[in-house]
Amino acid sequence: MVIVAITYSYFNKLHCQSINSCFDHAAAFGPRISESGKLGFLAEPEEDPTGCSLVTKPPYNNDWIALVKRGGCSFITKIRFMQKSGAVGVVVGDPDHPGRWITMYAPGDTSDVLIPSVFLAQEEYLTILSLTKSTVEPLPIRLQLDDFISWPLIDVLVIVVISPSVLLALIYVSWRIRQRQKRRADLADVNTVNKLAIKIYNKQKIRENEREECAICLEDYMEGDHLRVLPCQHDFHAQCVDAWLTTQKKFVSIIFVF
Repeated sequence: MVIVAITYSYFNKLHCQSINSCFDHAAAFGPRISESGKLGFLAEPEEDPTGCSLVTKPPYNNDWIALVKRGGCSFITKIRFMQKSGAVGVVVGDPDHPGRWITMYAPGDTSDVLIPSVFLAQEEYLTILSLTKSTVEPLPIRLQLDDFISWPLIDVLVIVVISPSVLLALIYVSWRIRQRQKRRADLADVNTVNKLAIKIYNKQKIRENEREECAICLEDYMEGDHLRVLPCQHDFHAQCVDAWLTTQKKFVSIIFVF
């Protein structure tokens, strides 16, 4: 992560990290800021605040860092024009979109870009812009490399690791929901099962070839047992078949062996 450290004592801001620094995003092109940082004087080009054309370098110093606003042309175009105009660094700010952080990218070959550049969100940009306009003195700043991690690497981490992980989590949750719905569809409703006929087992009234044991628990029927009679006319212990239909499957497969 790169921070912009404002060393001018008048600086007072809202969303910056401390009384003399605030966060930004380093561009994905151009040289990285060295560990010692980049010193200079921040000023907005009066001829073209967007930085989309050649401008006259401020006359008061040779370490001009251009402060330009987003819009009017691409990021890489701004940096190239400011470099040709004599800037040693560029700070691009977004005046219109609150809280929007952007890592400035550029397609194609950018090896001609020899100066560092950073991006500021609306609060930070407007605060620094206001400060540059509130004094006639040059505003000294330091573009400083933070020790933690650069924003482009965070973007890569999000794309390569976090995004696929979130996608896999959503796929898994979706699969679990479908499995649960499928399982519910395979089970019989308790109220429907309770409406099925019940008969009391009487050994003296059994017919020829009629089973004398429950095909689920494989226990013999005892006199007075409550048997649940299914629409197919097969019967089972009521407690056995009720549990099967409501927790396993809404049908019972039976193989008769004689």
